[in-house]
Amino acid sequence: MIRVLHFTDPHLGLSLSEVPLRDLLGKRIVGGANLLRGRGKRFADAPAKIVALAEFARAEVADAVICTGDLTALGTTAELAVARAEVEPFFEAPLGFVCLPGNHDLYTRSVVSEQRFESQFADGIATDMPEIRTDGPWPLVRLFGDEAAVIGVNSARPNLPWQSSGRVPDIQLIGLRAVLERPELRERFLFVATHYAPLRDDGSPDTPQHGLENADEFLRATSPVTSGAILCGHIHHAFHYASREQGLDAPDVFCGGSATMEGHEAAWWFEIDAEGASVRKVNWDGASWTLTASVAARLPGS
Repeated sequence: MIRVLHFTDPHLGLSLSEVPLRDLLGKRIVGGANLLRGRGKRFADAPAKIVALAEFARAEVADAVICTGDLTALGTTAELAVARAEVEPFFEAPLGFVCLPGNHDLYTRSVVSEQRFESQFADGIATDMPEIRTDGPWPLVRLFGDEAAVIGVNSARPNLPWQSSGRVPDIQLIGLRAVLERPELRERFLFVATHYAPLRDDGSPDTPQHGLENADEFLRATSPVTSGAILCGHIHHAFHYASREQGLDAPDVFCGGSATMEGHEAAWWFEIDAEGASVRKVNWDGASWTLTASVAARLPGS
């Protein structure tokens, strides 16, 4: 059996008072205003919750950990360094830690052009199949033993002020389709991970200003996955959408919500064997993380 923990959107980093003024220009003015208006307070205990989540992962013997982005609030160099230090314990997972960027991690064009996320999290986006990459490090493939694998694509990008939409570049979708044809992946339980949720909890599309622009194309690209799940974040409440039960030809979607946002704390726990996967939600009780007794979903094996 392989145990995998999925969490997302911890929004770690410095407080606004610690961000240099030069880093609050451009789009970060909007992000800073959101923090001042109270959003920052809802993530004030984020470091403690991440410490506790790492303790939970060790206690429950997580074999692998996946984070689907927004490790920071404003994507500054200092924030990325702080976030790296705070998630460092997850890299101790026996089969590794995969961490994808979210829109807050790629907040400005300079972050992207200077590859600041990549410099801090190179080992988090490392791949076991470099030959299938079509767009820098993407798609990445990480093999989890002989039973499972995660395929990561990057849907995050810098946006104009007051907009936070994403898109999986066409060239990455080509790579995703190609990797799903690889024979070494056919017998594995497959996670397809990205930051942006391709739909909301009721199956409807997110708004144009906030959602994944090419969600339909992304979902179509994942349709060959019959044993697996889509992991995502960005929407700050956790949900499970049973895609094929609802007539959508795609894997079930598991949005992690936010591991640290006050009142919305959640994560997902997968136990994978030859029969498939059982999935349970991980809840925050105000002091520690616990697994729910009930199984949220049972997913078929290959």
